[in-house]
Amino acid sequence: MPERQLAAIRTERVTDTVYQVLRENIVNRTFAPGSKLNVDEIARRLQVSRTPVHEALAVLATDGLVEVQPRRGTFVSEFTLDDYAETLEVRRALEVLACETACQRVTRADLDALRRLMDEMERSVGEHDDVALAAATHDAKNSAFHHRLVQLSGNRRLTAMYDDLRVHLRIARAHLNATSWLARVPIEADEHLAILEALEARDVTAMQRALDAHLRRSAASLIEDVSRPEGSATGPSPA
Repeated sequence: MPERQLAAIRTERVTDTVYQVLRENIVNRTFAPGSKLNVDEIARRLQVSRTPVHEALAVLATDGLVEVQPRRGTFVSEFTLDDYAETLEVRRALEVLACETACQRVTRADLDALRRLMDEMERSVGEHDDVALAAATHDAKNSAFHHRLVQLSGNRRLTAMYDDLRVHLRIARAHLNATSWLARVPIEADEHLAILEALEARDVTAMQRALDAHLRRSAASLIEDVSRPEGSATGPSPA
């Protein structure tokens, strides 16, 4: 077989895999905030050497998800209400900025995809008997809805910045439940519809206004949920 027909096979670096595993365990709080990460134990459990674990932790430190304390070790970062509030402010700024070009670039296929996500969010509330499962499904579809809005901007740097923020937002929402979650779902549905209608009309001002109001309301709800003692809830805060 001629050499030109053969393409090199790329394999994922071990460090990248370790990074993804550790990040997911931090986000879902398997590694609790403030807990110490034992490099030897992690390497043993993942069946890798210490080097990729150290490299992955260095990247996580850059992400702000872990803190390396000299002579003490590496610890999962703890986030304050101010940390979450600042993250939510930046998130709102990025999404509102994305509106400017999203309205110009959106296609009928994009609008249909967003409407399907809205329908799936609505169905998720009633199709699961388990409230926690319904909440998790709803939250995933909600996150996909907002991420698609940002992607419609066509701005890769803006999208990358937004993706970094989403990790911190997932940490805020993990295992946080609000007794008023179900009551807020219809409000959120109306807000999403207003955003979609403005996008369909390609009305930048209306979309920015609808999105800004929605994100301010959802941010206040999330901060309220984070402030509650753990275990007092029934479903994550819509955002």
